[in-house]
Amino acid sequence: MEKLLKYLLIILGVTGGICLIYFLAMALMIGYAFGSFDKIYSTSELKEEYFSKEIEIKELVSYYNKIKPKNYSIDIEFKDDEILERLEITTSKDSAFNVIYQGWDVRVADLQNDSLKNILNWEVDVVTELKVKLDKANCISVEDGEPIKIGFKRSGLGMYSFNIFQSIQTDRTEYNNQCEYILVNRYLALQYGGGAIGAQCFPDKN
Repeated sequence: MEKLLKYLLIILGVTGGICLIYFLAMALMIGYAFGSFDKIYSTSELKEEYFSKEIEIKELVSYYNKIKPKNYSIDIEFKDDEILERLEITTSKDSAFNVIYQGWDVRVADLQNDSLKNILNWEVDVVTELKVKLDKANCISVEDGEPIKIGFKRSGLGMYSFNIFQSIQTDRTEYNNQCEYILVNRYLALQYGGGAIGAQCFPDKN
């Protein structure tokens, strides 16, 4: 009887240990997926990051403006040299934006397919150069618009971005709400978007 109880306790102990390891592993996986271990940038750090790469970011914006297709707005984010994290193409009609393409984990090679190439008109070397300029600027994405949004780094589902104003006429008021946006000067507003389920304000405003 004592041996049976001993074996039972051993089995329970081993089973409990395995369950504990499993739950810890799951917690770590969920944490990584939602960015629990990603770096949190303060607004001061973001300013430093921007001004340390200001020339490269201006070159990136200039290059994008040269290659962007007419009548379409592009939101493109690179995962690496071969894969796009996401690609969204919209067109403006009757003052409303219509999404005509939206994809995740898009192969860069797929941009040469007729359906996308007819819109973007980007050859392989154009996309390669865009990725090179993003890397030089230490950034990952470009979203067309005024201001043009340059994605800096992801934090889980959220994103730190630099909004670059290209027109003096643009109303800066909404870009200084001290929550999602921090207006730095007439040319730059920092942005933090927490994604679909995250907080929409900067986690560190120092």
